[in-house]
Amino acid sequence: MDMLSLIKSSLASEDANPIHRLYRVGQQVGTCGQEMVWRIHEAESIEEEKGASVFIFNKKIANKLHKPRRREQVSEILRHDVTHLNKMSNASVLGIFTGLQEDRESLSFASEPVAGSLTNFLEKFDKMSPQTTSTTCGFMEHEVQCGIYQITEALMYVHGVERMIHRNVNPASILINQSGRWKLACFGFAEKTQDGRESFSCKAWSPKISKMAQPDLNYIAPEIQTTEVCTYVSDMFSFGMLICTIYNNGHSLIDAQYNPTAYVKQLDTLTQKFGDIAPSMPPALVDPVEKMINRDIRYRPTAQLFSLLKMFHDPTVTTLQQLDNLHLKSPSDKSHVFTVISQNIPLLPKAIRCSRLLPSLHHEFTSRDSVVTALPPLLALVQHSSSDEFSQHVFPEITFVFNCSKPDQATVYLLNKIDVIISKCPRHQVRSDVVPFIVKHIKSEAIRVQEAALNALLVVKESMDDAFLKSTVLPCAKEQLRQAVDVKIKLIILSCIKHLLSIMNPFTIRDDVLPFLVEIVNSQDASVIMAVVGVYKHMLHKKDSVLTRVYLAQSAIPSLIPHTVDPDLSTDQFGAMMDVLYEMLALIDQHRRSNGTHNSTPKREKMAPSGGSDKNLLFVTNSSPTGIQKSRTECSISSLSRGRLSRNSSQEAPNSPELTKLKEKEMLMVSNKEPLRRFSLVPPGGGTPAISLTPDDGGYLDRNRRPSLQNMGHYNHDSDRCERKSSTGSLFNFSESRQSAPRRGSFQALGDTVMQLFSGK
Repeated sequence: MDMLSLIKSSLASEDANPIHRLYRVGQQVGTCGQEMVWRIHEAESIEEEKGASVFIFNKKIANKLHKPRRREQVSEILRHDVTHLNKMSNASVLGIFTGLQEDRESLSFASEPVAGSLTNFLEKFDKMSPQTTSTTCGFMEHEVQCGIYQITEALMYVHGVERMIHRNVNPASILINQSGRWKLACFGFAEKTQDGRESFSCKAWSPKISKMAQPDLNYIAPEIQTTEVCTYVSDMFSFGMLICTIYNNGHSLIDAQYNPTAYVKQLDTLTQKFGDIAPSMPPALVDPVEKMINRDIRYRPTAQLFSLLKMFHDPTVTTLQQLDNLHLKSPSDKSHVFTVISQNIPLLPKAIRCSRLLPSLHHEFTSRDSVVTALPPLLALVQHSSSDEFSQHVFPEITFVFNCSKPDQATVYLLNKIDVIISKCPRHQVRSDVVPFIVKHIKSEAIRVQEAALNALLVVKESMDDAFLKSTVLPCAKEQLRQAVDVKIKLIILSCIKHLLSIMNPFTIRDDVLPFLVEIVNSQDASVIMAVVGVYKHMLHKKDSVLTRVYLAQSAIPSLIPHTVDPDLSTDQFGAMMDVLYEMLALIDQHRRSNGTHNSTPKREKMAPSGGSDKNLLFVTNSSPTGIQKSRTECSISSLSRGRLSRNSSQEAPNSPELTKLKEKEMLMVSNKEPLRRFSLVPPGGGTPAISLTPDDGGYLDRNRRPSLQNMGHYNHDSDRCERKSSTGSLFNFSESRQSAPRRGSFQALGDTVMQLFSGK
């Protein structure tokens, strides 16, 4: 039977393995183990639909490649491998999902998902052109350092906890899982130390035994091959050779070609070969690795001592370590880990952030309980990412978080950090993804989520147009305000509307906002009323205010007036409301006056000053200080006096003696008059009107006026001052110049006569 037929028959027989009842086995992704006997397949558990990897060893292929009597020997080594792995529990050791499954033709087991062995990655790199990559064997330098530290941790666990020597540390024994963590596996040759001893005897590599049944000769420690003694530091020699292979483009420093003699000869040139590759290593590794591959075991460091290298405490290496151990952490420990990672993000290379950090965060976002703790590093990524990195890697993760199931605490945190997110978002992404997320949570039943969403809406207002405001935001805000019970939410909504006015079309304000303000002003809560007053005040102070006099007079002012008597208003609130009402009335008054209505209001005339130190004289047309309309005679005399003064002023020079004399005479007459009130029916201090003959204003005594009924009042007769006169005279001697002036009879003269009759004269 040829090889092709053998492989086909072996694959057909593998389907009978019990592992196929537990997992859906997919395509092969890699190989591992001595002589790469384990085939690694991607798989998925049938019951839980959880990702896994299935390892399959076909016994027929081993029987064809080796003598039949050695077939069972190889199978026994692989059984020991799975048995040891199944007993171990460490983050740096391959985790087993399902133990050994065996039938007549194959062995198999299932583990955590892996991408392949380190040998597979080194072979891929060896096929690549050196010009196509600047990495270390296809890995980033920090990934290599982190991987070395993870294998160091695994050896610390195997040596210190399991008290076991691996004996076969080489690239084929290192597996890399899908998150990039390096795992130690292939424990088929491992042995435990007995009675507390740190060494035991073992067989040297022999060409008489199958290669599949022996460790890799290129990585065996010299003491095993020469003295057949194995110790813990024997694993450290193998580990040192593995590190050299990584920095030697995937080629071991010893290439014995399964020849023990060639192996011994190449040991003598090992120091020289190491000197050739040392420049490609990080300086911190050169001296420790040189000691690890020393033939004298006394110079080799232990795994615990090697782990203390300062290089392993680099922030990037520490971050990768924490990400790899994340699934083992409790929720409180995860919170601490993510806090440290957030601080280290500025120091992480872009490739680490995108290939290692983001996948780990995505895994956390799939669990509702861990979303809150994973958000801080995601927002730190937004802050420190470039535009290309954000659009290609970070923003898709943000949109996933927007749509995933999460607690209110996570939603509030995102809404409070909207300013950080939109700082990197193009305008179209803000409108298409961020704004709908905000508007969605304005309708939330949780008050703190509503509050955070309304505040976030103001942050993104510049990215919204009037059409979106009118069709989506305003209807949502108005609906929530009508349904809101908490006054705080109502105030936040009104504040939000006030700040959105600056980007609204005037027609939108007129049609949607102003009627809504009149509607909600009927609220009984003083805080809501004052919030509406605040919106009005904001619009009144805008240059392009849409508040018309019709709206103010018919809607705004009538809706606010009843609240001026609200006892719940404080003094400051009442004062603020009255200020706004005064501004509204002033706006109406200004508009009316600008249309010419001020022409019907009383006029004031000022007399031009005649000298530099003279005061202006104010004449009020057709009115008096008491508010009583002047008689026609008073108006005529006043006009004549002003005319006479005006003519005298125009005829005389400004500083002529005649004009100066006239002024002095006028001022003397005013100063010598008694402070008497003119005749008036109106009392000086208000109250009940009474008839009085006491003049109320001495300023008018010098004017010639016709007595009338307006002057009649209570009369006190003084026989010494007043004499009986004819009807052409006057009862009161105001001035001597007026006594001789003839004047026609009046009701005043009639009153004098009546008073004299009653007095008995």
